[in-house]
Amino acid sequence: MKVELDLHGMRIDVDGDAGAVDEVRRDFAWFARGGATAALRMTLHARRPPYDDLPAVDAAFSTPRNWCFRDGATSWLDYFGRGLTVHDRGAGTLALYSDDHDLLHEMAYLAILSLAGQDLDRRGFHRLHALGVEYGGRAILLLLPSGGGKSTTALRLLERPGYRLLGEDTPLVDQRGDVHAFPLRLGVRPESKPDVPPAFLRTMSRMEFDPKTLIDIAYFGDRIATRAPPALLLVGRRNLGTGASIAPLGSIGAFRALTGNLIVGLGVYQGLEFLLERDAWELAGKLGLVTSRARASLALLRRADAFRFTMGRDIDRNIATLIAFVESRLGAPAPAASD
Repeated sequence: MKVELDLHGMRIDVDGDAGAVDEVRRDFAWFARGGATAALRMTLHARRPPYDDLPAVDAAFSTPRNWCFRDGATSWLDYFGRGLTVHDRGAGTLALYSDDHDLLHEMAYLAILSLAGQDLDRRGFHRLHALGVEYGGRAILLLLPSGGGKSTTALRLLERPGYRLLGEDTPLVDQRGDVHAFPLRLGVRPESKPDVPPAFLRTMSRMEFDPKTLIDIAYFGDRIATRAPPALLLVGRRNLGTGASIAPLGSIGAFRALTGNLIVGLGVYQGLEFLLERDAWELAGKLGLVTSRARASLALLRRADAFRFTMGRDIDRNIATLIAFVESRLGAPAPAASD
């Protein structure tokens, strides 16, 4: 089985074990397109890693997920004996091994996110840790921490006419401040029991976090936008009460929020193990990345109105407050002009 992905210009071919490839296809369904030659070929092997065939190379560093080794253009990521990634940058190949289905799936998902993120950064498209939706041809961005309710809010908004998804976790912001789609599978807590047909649901165990129920991006059909100019930036914060409110947020507070969620990339999977495969000269070339992300942040702030969204313990009230605010500010949905 094979799936061909085009992530805003970065082409990746994924083949190998049919079950694992199908998981990747469902994760990145919006990007599944064939055509041009791929820059990277990823092969998924559902078997024990071939440790006996590896060279005696000292570890370069470690992360909470793996040990990282490097020898010339080849690097190895050892997931503590449970899985292995072999990346040959010269050949443009990535081989992944594990007899744990969920681990093999997660290894592939994170590798694609990391490598695509680096490619997008180089071209001036930066991931923002936020829920992004389009309404009436304009983008609304809701900044919340991981576990803050972005997926639940996305599901509720997309039930209403006029809303389309740009990205549940990491929509892209370019140098003009425009917002581009980066829609992936949604993840909710298994106990939440979303009102979604079972054919679009999977439950996945993860390396560092609790299991999640995944909602295939294909479930949303044509309710996905391609890009939109920014209109509203809402910076969420939690409150122990049951009320919800939205109030103007000054430029300093808004930029501070973007510093964490876009410039630094808190909450965005960066893939330290892939980033640090580069040598010192390659990393030096990345110093302009902060400038590029800051430029995108400032462009976004010039074009979007910023607000503080205080959310209490009553989820229904939070979402009702958000909907009433968006629709009072932007009016009835107009025919989308973002594609």
